Amino acid sequence: MKRRLLIVAGDPSGDRHGADLVRQLKARLPDWQMMGVGGPYLQSAGVELIAHLDQVAVLGFTEVLAHLPYFRRLLRHIQRLMDEGLDGVILVDFPGFNFRVARMAHAKELPVIYYICPQLWAWGTHRVAKMRRLVDLPLVIFPFEESFYRRRGVPARFVGHPLVDQLSGFQPEADFFHRHRLSPKRPILGLFPGSRRQEVLRHLPVMAAVAGKLQATHGVVPIVGALSHIPEDVYRQALSGWRTVTVVRDETHRLMAASYLALVASGTATLELGFFQVPMVVGYRLTWTSYWLARALVRIPMVALVNIVLGKRVVPELIQHQFTTSRLYEATRELLENPWRYRETKNALSRVREVLGLPGAAQRASLLIYDLLSSTST
Repeated sequence: MKRRLLIVAGDPSGDRHGADLVRQLKARLPDWQMMGVGGPYLQSAGVELIAHLDQVAVLGFTEVLAHLPYFRRLLRHIQRLMDEGLDGVILVDFPGFNFRVARMAHAKELPVIYYICPQLWAWGTHRVAKMRRLVDLPLVIFPFEESFYRRRGVPARFVGHPLVDQLSGFQPEADFFHRHRLSPKRPILGLFPGSRRQEVLRHLPVMAAVAGKLQATHGVVPIVGALSHIPEDVYRQALSGWRTVTVVRDETHRLMAASYLALVASGTATLELGFFQVPMVVGYRLTWTSYWLARALVRIPMVALVNIVLGKRVVPELIQHQFTTSRLYEATRELLENPWRYRETKNALSRVREVLGLPGAAQRASLLIYDLLSSTST
């Protein structure tokens, strides 16, 4: 009987990082069947999807409550797969759901691998005991995470950040400006409102208002980095009334590399921009219920990943009530008008590549997973 592996990723970055891992695993486990929860990247890597990212990538406490019936059905489906026979489970971030999957897999005595462990150091120290009990192989992507977990009795292994592989070999296309009829003499203001529909609808109207004002006062060229899994009409709705803002689809990294400055929603995109040494202003807005819940849980003074990994507030963060047109405009204007501040920020961001580690995260992770699965095979 063919051996089967389940992989669960619940957001776009997890989908992409999980796909890189699956490709490495398939080279070592060519006869295994891989199924799971994810999006286009995992599907293109050969994973048979039992649920698509569009159905699970919800954000915030109130949104999750609305989707609880679907999540319960999906958990029942996963339980049936385990009952029918699985040989291991790989979880990619997405802790609210994946800890439940881990509990089910542990009860069936299946090997549980957590690739890109949740950021318990920020908001969930109380869940470390759960990680220690339920997860056989915790794989982390920031150096400080390994020591955080190991001090608490969790045998975490640092494998490096998968972004390094995706970005280190990236070469900006020389014709990017030509194809989009842009002048290299005018600074591009990249707008990156998030990877979920709700994020785009909350963040992009504010970003577009700021971009329109800066276009008039400072001559910037505002361009939105649109993502393929978010429908075009979502961007059109968010940009209603801002016809001078250009939208570029499926060219996120090219736009980042070409940007002089960026407005970005807090998340992985801040690390990507940091990798390209693009000064940025980070913003984020949740529903008020989700925000107050997050405030009760989060134990660190910074929100943006790029600031967290660098250990200091290198770029401005405007969260919740601070994320307004006036504050975002002032923070961005300061970077545009103050050459010293701009250079200082750019120089500080040069450390991002060093902190993220060497290329080969998915390859190192796949070898550790292969060793674990081989040792537990019957």
